[in-house]
Amino acid sequence: MSRKVMVIDDDLPTLEVMKLLLPRLGWEPIMVNNALEALEMLEKEQPRLILLDIMMSPLNGWEFLKRLRGNPAMKDIPVLLFTAKHIWPEEFSLYADGVVGVLEKPVLPSDLRRALEPFA
Repeated sequence: MSRKVMVIDDDLPTLEVMKLLLPRLGWEPIMVNNALEALEMLEKEQPRLILLDIMMSPLNGWEFLKRLRGNPAMKDIPVLLFTAKHIWPEEFSLYADGVVGVLEKPVLPSDLRRALEPFA
């Protein structure tokens, strides 16, 4: 299995940074700036992991996660929340079954490396 990671974020500067950083950490990034497009791409791509922003439109990260987990072909892909929004425990508990962790932006390369290690 390849070391593909799908980054879903509507912030283009974030995508550009991740596009440069992930290969240096040994990952092949798939960059997507729209959660609806990401759902379509997942029909063809099989990433090991998804880095998911929460605050996006037209489909936010929570809605994306709900759709992802509702699709038997995609429901087992690990999702790491990658967001500038602080996730409160009450909010996280609603989706805890669907995510493997949370990285708050901005993230240091060393923290990103550590978060990705279990999926390498």
